[in-house]
Amino acid sequence: MATALRRAAERPLAVRHINASIPDPVDAAALPAALNAPDAACPPDLYAFFDEVEVETLSDLARSGAVGYAALAQGARRCLPPDDATRLGLDERA
Repeated sequence: MATALRRAAERPLAVRHINASIPDPVDAAALPAALNAPDAACPPDLYAFFDEVEVETLSDLARSGAVGYAALAQGARRCLPPDDATRLGLDERA
């Protein structure tokens, strides 16, 4: 699964979304590393991803098999407030 997620993160769309919102650009390996990190902290690149990427893009990642809704929902719970629409939408799909 990590390899599939890495391939999806290498797509320019996901990395562009992240890099548009944070001062220090991230490489394609940053997204899967941040999403799969064992700690409860939310690194800035992961926060930017969940905060900025449209729900449709997250759905595309899940439908492509790159990452499951459960993993996305878990990451969103680490980064977004409980009433955030993206977090709620991912929780519903998980």
